[in-house]
Amino acid sequence: QGEFLGEVQLGGDTVVRSYTLPQAIPTHLSAVAVADYSVSASTHTGVNGDIPVTLIAKPANLGNMVAKFGDLGAAIDACEHWYGPYAYDRVGYVLTTDGALEIPTNVAYPDFMPSQPADANRDLYSHELGHHWWGDIVTPYVHNDMWLKEGPAEYTGHLVAEWIGGQPALIKAVKDNQLFVLKQAHINDDDFQALSPMPDPYIYGTHTYYKGAAVLHNLRGYLGDEVFRQAMRDVQLQYANTAITAVGFKEALEGVTGQDLDPFFDAWVFAPGFATFEVRDFTAQQNGGAWDVDMTIGQKLRGTTAYHQQVPMDVTFISADGEVHDTETMASGELTDVTLTAPFEPAMVILNRYARLNQNRMDHEEVIVPGVSFSNVLPYVDFRAYGDNIIDTTYLRVEHIWAAPDQGPLANEVVAISNTHYWNVDGRWPEGTVLRGRLFYYGNNADALDDALIAGDESGIAVLYRPDPTSEWFLCPDQEVLAGSLTNGTGYINMNGLRKGQYCFGKINGFVGIAEEGPELDALDLYPVPATDHVTVSGVLEGAHLLVMDLFDASGRRLERHTLPMHDRFTHRLDVSALAAGSYALRVVSSLGHDLGTRRFDVR
Repeated sequence: QGEFLGEVQLGGDTVVRSYTLPQAIPTHLSAVAVADYSVSASTHTGVNGDIPVTLIAKPANLGNMVAKFGDLGAAIDACEHWYGPYAYDRVGYVLTTDGALEIPTNVAYPDFMPSQPADANRDLYSHELGHHWWGDIVTPYVHNDMWLKEGPAEYTGHLVAEWIGGQPALIKAVKDNQLFVLKQAHINDDDFQALSPMPDPYIYGTHTYYKGAAVLHNLRGYLGDEVFRQAMRDVQLQYANTAITAVGFKEALEGVTGQDLDPFFDAWVFAPGFATFEVRDFTAQQNGGAWDVDMTIGQKLRGTTAYHQQVPMDVTFISADGEVHDTETMASGELTDVTLTAPFEPAMVILNRYARLNQNRMDHEEVIVPGVSFSNVLPYVDFRAYGDNIIDTTYLRVEHIWAAPDQGPLANEVVAISNTHYWNVDGRWPEGTVLRGRLFYYGNNADALDDALIAGDESGIAVLYRPDPTSEWFLCPDQEVLAGSLTNGTGYINMNGLRKGQYCFGKINGFVGIAEEGPELDALDLYPVPATDHVTVSGVLEGAHLLVMDLFDASGRRLERHTLPMHDRFTHRLDVSALAAGSYALRVVSSLGHDLGTRRFDVR
């Protein structure tokens, strides 16, 4: 560490080397690294002047190390922009067999990392560089506030990504991190944990590092970029070489911003879990040259029971022609009613479109152009989309909400509904556009999202749908359930004719239990028999019904499930070209549990 002053040979194998480090450091950051090292020395010219840089490794590893540190200059610039001038006389990293640790001027860096991709290295050396402000200059007073240094350090990697790649790179880093937190933090740390005080077993856990980074991004979202930047720089100046608590950090931020941050810290630091917001309803009325938009915003919780208050929320209005207008509002509690103004009549309203806040929601937007292929696997939202008939440019937006959907009202045929997650589907597509969706369910272990719903038995699993949050949940029309085994907890469901609205998993009583006595089917025909590539099933049943068709093999194992809306008469063509030669049975049941008959056929 510090500046090399010289060495004295004492004879034999003993050498005394002397260094000076004029800056004060926490005692745990005093260290030396000893090996047959070579040094790559350079100078970075930043906004605050020249900073010497040393990269140190054994001779065989030094070239690869230097190659993987190509963005270190950008990392220094990003840190000085957001946190203030670098406090030490050199930026240095040294390869060691056990690290990393934020040693000032000589960061201990794992010797395996130069064999890893450049972006993985950038994330790690940016993290360790961020510690030279958060952890080295301003230090947590107690270990139960470890997030005070690990959260900003991890978020530094996001800021460096933004410095190099702009807002798209920031959004990707933020969303990648948040998806990992939603999936793993409560599993890795045995429950949803508050950041402060963190229980001793989890001080170096997933919440501390990765939810800590997510919360720093949210602090930026609450304050706005310029106030956040000034606040982080001012806290560094005012509290340099001191140790602070979470309450002390809050009070320091309030002192330099003049803002009441109790709602933020109460929700994101001192309480576990997450919140997200969605548009429950909106109406628009023209008022001169503008439109008054009355909205109800709902809040959904995960891992907590306390609703967040005074949350700044980006609002995006989109017209039927694709015009976009951005504004913002404040949301509090379970429901917030607000009136905003748009320069046009909105066809869609989106909250938090630009990832200003990390929430218990992931989202993705896809623009589908006729004749241009796109990835059916939509990132972040556990959703697959297919364009069967794209007649013009189509805009599809999917939100995956990691919270319980409304538990009612439920249609008569629904006997259970997920209490862990659901999807919002919206967008703009011309009349005649035909989209399909596919959802995978996972209930194969206690940590899987659908474990409680499936409970070891997939019988009755289905996708539920409603066009808006004020309607009842009912069986999504025209779906195909491909469960395979009914006891392995996994499978997928195809939704033909994708509609705008809300989707979730549930169970239907027409799929399970003993069939009820019901109306008679005048005729249930299936042809041709034997079949080669398809069979057609048809029938007549008085009234409107939703039919469920289950295909079984000769052993009684269900292979597929299809749903079909009908009114008095129905005809459905079933593709059997992929089936092996043999005997099969098709059972037709109404969604209310009426067994309408089974027809057997052979495939040759």
